[in-house]
Amino acid sequence: MPGMRLFGRRCTLATDDFILIGFLDCFAFLPWLGWIPVIYASYIKHRSECELIQNTVLLDVCLPGLCVLFFLNWILGALSLIFSLKGTISEPEPRRHVVTVVYLKLIVGIFDVVWAILGTVVLARNNFCDIIGLSLLIEVCTIFQWVVTFVRLFAIFTCYDWNFSKHTKDGVAKEYFTTPVRKGTFKKWNLRLQTLFLWCTTPSEARKQALETASELMALLSCDLDLVASDVIAGLLLYRQKCCKKWKSEKESIKLAPPILSADGEKLEEFPPPTFQSWMNLQFASRYMNLGLGVFGWPWFVYRNITCGFCLLFRRLTCCFPCRAASKIVFGDNCCGCNLAGLQATTELEYEDLVHVSFVDKVFEVPFFVTYDHQTKAVIVAARGTMSMNDVLTDVAAAFACMDDPGCPPGALCHGGMLTASREIKRKLEEHGILDRAFQEYPDYDLVITGHSLGASVSSILTLLLKEKYPKVRCFAFAPAPTLNKTALPFTFQNIFTVIYGNDSVCYLNYENIKTMVLEMVKCLKECKLPKYKVFMAKEYQEDVDAEEKHCKSEPDSKNYGTNVSDGENGEPFMKIDLERGCEFPVVTESVYVAGTIVHLRKTEEGYRLKISKADDYKPLSFRPKSILDHFPQYLQASLNQLGKTPVLNASSMPKPAKEKITDKLSSVWPRDIVQKKEVDSSNFSEMLPLRFKDPTPLRIKFLQLCTTIQFGVSSNKNSIKLVTFQYAGGP
Repeated sequence: MPGMRLFGRRCTLATDDFILIGFLDCFAFLPWLGWIPVIYASYIKHRSECELIQNTVLLDVCLPGLCVLFFLNWILGALSLIFSLKGTISEPEPRRHVVTVVYLKLIVGIFDVVWAILGTVVLARNNFCDIIGLSLLIEVCTIFQWVVTFVRLFAIFTCYDWNFSKHTKDGVAKEYFTTPVRKGTFKKWNLRLQTLFLWCTTPSEARKQALETASELMALLSCDLDLVASDVIAGLLLYRQKCCKKWKSEKESIKLAPPILSADGEKLEEFPPPTFQSWMNLQFASRYMNLGLGVFGWPWFVYRNITCGFCLLFRRLTCCFPCRAASKIVFGDNCCGCNLAGLQATTELEYEDLVHVSFVDKVFEVPFFVTYDHQTKAVIVAARGTMSMNDVLTDVAAAFACMDDPGCPPGALCHGGMLTASREIKRKLEEHGILDRAFQEYPDYDLVITGHSLGASVSSILTLLLKEKYPKVRCFAFAPAPTLNKTALPFTFQNIFTVIYGNDSVCYLNYENIKTMVLEMVKCLKECKLPKYKVFMAKEYQEDVDAEEKHCKSEPDSKNYGTNVSDGENGEPFMKIDLERGCEFPVVTESVYVAGTIVHLRKTEEGYRLKISKADDYKPLSFRPKSILDHFPQYLQASLNQLGKTPVLNASSMPKPAKEKITDKLSSVWPRDIVQKKEVDSSNFSEMLPLRFKDPTPLRIKFLQLCTTIQFGVSSNKNSIKLVTFQYAGGP
């Protein structure tokens, strides 16, 4: 930190990154220093016996030269390793000699190329005596040198910043943040994103547009931030330690909080409160969550039924039926109808209840389906969340777009990629007359839009787009990303019900939060008084660990960041920059927020905690335990299924999180309907539990036709279940 300078240009490596490079050099070149002298000594001893004398001079130059070159490479690797260990992340001055070592390595690298060519010439002539493995030595050394040469060329090509300005004025230092977003930065990010996405996304003009938008935002976010990749990783680790320390106090306050809290922190006796719409309850949320997950198709069903998922889907597939007419309501599925089979198996919907199903997966075009739900008398539109790289591109195309559609409030702005996806769903609904046809069939049904993750954000925007034609439209958004600006938020409170679970970090992912996190990350790097390798090797945060040894000392008054542009990393103190002021750059985006009326569920040892949240509560972005896992839909689904048994929850009778049951363990090995629905706490795992099957149905596998009773046992550590005995219909 910052990036090392060579020949007046910046590299994407810092001087403390050469710890690993130096170690690899020492490890790679050391064996040759033993092999080459032994073979060369044997060659000198026996070369008088060789009749081919014309190549002895060439070999006398080649082999000692190889030994000297490999020794120089080993010495330079050791020096780079030693010098890289000095200093701290923000104080690279003690590592200034690493740059000199790199220049020397480049010079030695030129001789490596010359000796690789020389070895190739010797092998091509093939007119020397092969004395005690001499030929093998030259072959292996030549191949090794060419490999090292190509690796170095690749490293130079990828790690050297060809766009960084070579000419700088004397005495002028370069700040971390500069006003313009350089074209070179945009090109660099565009190349990176193309390398990542081109091989795994659908070619289209939309993809090109999404890549350009994402590149602009990434270039703006980095804003000429002079950090290398290892600095970013170290900064994230330090910032995570800071967040984990803060989370410890937050966790205690959550445990001590009442079961139901209002947005103002007041204790509530029941949920939903009288100020909510009557339909904003967890019973409806549980129902629509279970139905909305069907849009993930067969991958979701197999993921939730690991062992028998394919078996249960098989009877629903349409493979080997060439005479069967193609479905007129299903689009984008494969020839076997796997996704449709997964949808029906997940939701238990009949085919006749499906109105329109689209599994078309492209950039700015997410899969969705429309169905009737007779249980709640609703026409449901469910959009899929992020499951493919096309969806990821839709997520990262996060430039602001104006919602100038009819019925949208003036000045409303939202996530551009998600707005395009929402408009695409609306276009299909109107073009095919899907909703009109559905309400002609059931005119008294309500319109409900739902989704998870990306699908939740798209559903929130789609609700605003359809609100003019369907004023009573309802939206159930589960774990959405921030989507709308503050101008549009008041228009969502009566129509959108948002549910967030645990420490889900997706609801924090907006531009302002990420930018703030980057500034805090840089601040942590500056305040850290440890070398980078010690940051990587440090254990998790513990109070009983000496902070001076394992972690970083804070300097509250230190807000100075910057670097000069001479060769090396820096030769003068850091420049001053006000972190609170941040970057001065052209504003192309602003804060977006989670839409709708928000309820946040948390599961603690004492029981569930419900809090009615505000959109402003979801800042800043921080790392908490399970911040990624809590975004997975099965955890929110399980909580909603337990809390949503009744439309009204009383604080005095809130259900506690269910203990792990033996049936949950067995259902991961056997289909859930095979195991008797008998609740047994995990404390009884050590007992042998006789479990009887129910009467067989077409859904059950053939094992039911052979067995009437099975008996399971549990290992001593209570972590695994094994089949002890089973009884056939004709006997044990």
